[in-house]
Amino acid sequence: MNRIVAVTPAGRRGYLELLAHYVLLDESIVEWHLWDNCRHQSDREYIHELADKNQKIKVINLPKVDGTNNSINMFYGLCNEPNTFYIKMDDDLVYLPAGLGTGMYEAAVVDRGRYLWWSPLIINNAICTWLLKYFSSMKIAAEITAQATCRIGWRSPLFAQSLHRTFISALRTSSVQNFRVPNQTLSLSRFSINCVGFFGNDVLAAGDNFCPVGVDDEEWISAVLPAKLGRPGRIIGDYAASHFSYYPQESALLQTNILDEYYAIAGIQLTHRPVKKLTKKMAFKFAVLNRLLGWKIPLTISK
Repeated sequence: MNRIVAVTPAGRRGYLELLAHYVLLDESIVEWHLWDNCRHQSDREYIHELADKNQKIKVINLPKVDGTNNSINMFYGLCNEPNTFYIKMDDDLVYLPAGLGTGMYEAAVVDRGRYLWWSPLIINNAICTWLLKYFSSMKIAAEITAQATCRIGWRSPLFAQSLHRTFISALRTSSVQNFRVPNQTLSLSRFSINCVGFFGNDVLAAGDNFCPVGVDDEEWISAVLPAKLGRPGRIIGDYAASHFSYYPQESALLQTNILDEYYAIAGIQLTHRPVKKLTKKMAFKFAVLNRLLGWKIPLTISK
């Protein structure tokens, strides 16, 4: 039996308070490492408060981090303990199913050596939305493509809002089975690694090549390294987790009550709402693109 350790590039308090609820509930996860990549001192103080309150949590510090995605690569090399299964979780995962740690680990053990990484089905992940469209009982009347940066599945905040609301309804009516798909192998394709599990032994064997400094960590871990090793990724279709947003979606989604709804499902209150700051130029660009690509996209679940 491997130890199960969650790791999270941290982080934004408004999301982390919700993720902490789920990670700390999962007894199979023996440690949670928060990679200090905070952009704001208030968020840094919060992750240290979390660690002070729970022995399960450890804050991991490295020099020369700057709060951007460019700093995250340096932390992967620390996930190299033998007999350890790591689950990298984005800080804005807003729902985790019960037993996720054990479920991911058991699926990985069955196919260990054949695949390099494993992921649950992620709500609001473009590739996973494509899987929902073609392999679930849902009817998605939108032009979803099998691309990580699908113009609708990745970019559109209105589609993301519809998807989230449908999933929230399923959680409340105990009909999450509509969001299940058969396990799928992912090869030669970039995948957004919102929640991805891998073995520490594989990181140890790959060394700096597991995620070199300077590469796009998502592209490298999900597509490049698997192709080089001949070990693709695996989507575990029985477990559905939810990811709040990508950056073209976040500002618009934060203007809705969707994050509040996820907090309500967890039985806790949102006290520190995240703030998305955009330059006027970027805000105008996203507004135009989302208006062109995001309106009137129906999403229904078949009965």
